[in-house]
Amino acid sequence: MSTRVVLARLFVDWNFDGSYDDESQYLISASGDMALTPPGANLMSAGGIISQMQLIMRNSSGRYSPLRTDGALYTHIRDGKSYHAPCYLEVSVNGGSSYARIFTGVLKLPQERSPSPQQVPIATFDARSMEERYLQERVSVLQSTFAAQHAAGYTESDYINAWLQDVGVPAGSISRDPGLFVVPWSWLDDESVIEECWRLAAACGGRFYADPDGTFRYENMARWQSAARSTSAQLAITRDSMESFELQLVDSDLYNIVTVEASPRAPTGVDVIWQPDDLPIIPPNTTTTITAQFDAPAAAIAGLQFEAADDGGNSRTANVTVTPTYYAQRADLVVINSSNVRVRLYPLRIIGQALVGGPEIEERRTASANQAFFSTRGDRTLSVRNNAYVQTRSHAGSMARYLLDRCEYPRLIARCGGCTGTPNLRLGDRVTVADAPTASSTFIGYATSISWTMDSGGFRQDIELIQATQLFAYDNNYLVLGTHTFSSNRHLFY
Repeated sequence: MSTRVVLARLFVDWNFDGSYDDESQYLISASGDMALTPPGANLMSAGGIISQMQLIMRNSSGRYSPLRTDGALYTHIRDGKSYHAPCYLEVSVNGGSSYARIFTGVLKLPQERSPSPQQVPIATFDARSMEERYLQERVSVLQSTFAAQHAAGYTESDYINAWLQDVGVPAGSISRDPGLFVVPWSWLDDESVIEECWRLAAACGGRFYADPDGTFRYENMARWQSAARSTSAQLAITRDSMESFELQLVDSDLYNIVTVEASPRAPTGVDVIWQPDDLPIIPPNTTTTITAQFDAPAAAIAGLQFEAADDGGNSRTANVTVTPTYYAQRADLVVINSSNVRVRLYPLRIIGQALVGGPEIEERRTASANQAFFSTRGDRTLSVRNNAYVQTRSHAGSMARYLLDRCEYPRLIARCGGCTGTPNLRLGDRVTVADAPTASSTFIGYATSISWTMDSGGFRQDIELIQATQLFAYDNNYLVLGTHTFSSNRHLFY
């Protein structure tokens, strides 16, 4: 392969003020990777995959040294102050003036290597994509919001959008497909928004991740059969544009029977949904916060009851106020005792309607197209249970069929190593590979993993693809509303 001219630009916001410094002249090399949880396996996965980047920087002047007081960035590097500094890397090939982002995220803390007779001084920075910035941001949904979202018929896409904005992600940094499933009840109780977005997206056959441009994306399970980047080839790889080509048939997710359990929920009648195990004691002239953790989320709150008495049994209710803040699965009760004696609260209780689980529902699907394969090898059954986001029969049935189509045949994975780098290649893009010694026809797949290296030798990528026809029984032949007519003889999507 011929060597191309590769230009790279690295920018870092050391001040966290939205103004980026150009660090390109100090960049020696960069490498990174981004990946999706394999389609079909993600319903059983509790997490997602955060993209990574490593930067090797020249440090002759001590620019990136936390102990060099004369370093240009000392005030921004010392004492770990560069932690989570926003950054992005762009690449241009063949001298073009147009740059494409290949990474947007935040820095981790640097490692420094001092000079030696054989080595120049360098600093190494690891970086993570934008999920890292919000990964530990935890949210509790207000009970009023919880009830309103249920009444509005929120889909998985609606919840993800609301949760991201709860932790401060700008609306312009969120891109989401329409939701395919109404999830009747969904709430957060001091939980990581990013982790719950992963779980909810997986439960609906979709994907949630931050892309190289720094945009948080929710892609529903129909995305790869409706979006232009996934329905038409974005890259054609040949033997001339890669150094190696490997094929692997994976049998770890090979099943001919799939059972998905739905966990419906319904409100109970009005009753006590919380009361303390012990009588709360409030010291004189004191403000105390009591956390009331519910056994089950509250579909509705009817009210709060309490009385207060001192140690002699005298009523002190007039001297006590209790101000509640109700969340979906707890309440924070701010108690003010304005008297000059300590008081006990009894009774103290919250009245409402708890949301409880109903009888479990199971949807079972059995292979048909490849059943002859299993008839001589025995049944293999996949059971997906205890997923709180699968709450209706229709949802469970769609996911059972969706999973079966991905498990009925061994998964075919292609790995293209040392490819000529394409900066604007994205996860989920449709890619073709022509390799006559390996395959009689062109391999068509979706990019599920992209690793890249940028250095003096150029810009290269290792690309992992999953075969398109193995994922969708009627690949590129599903009915898309607004695009196809009912007379086009296309198949309905799950």
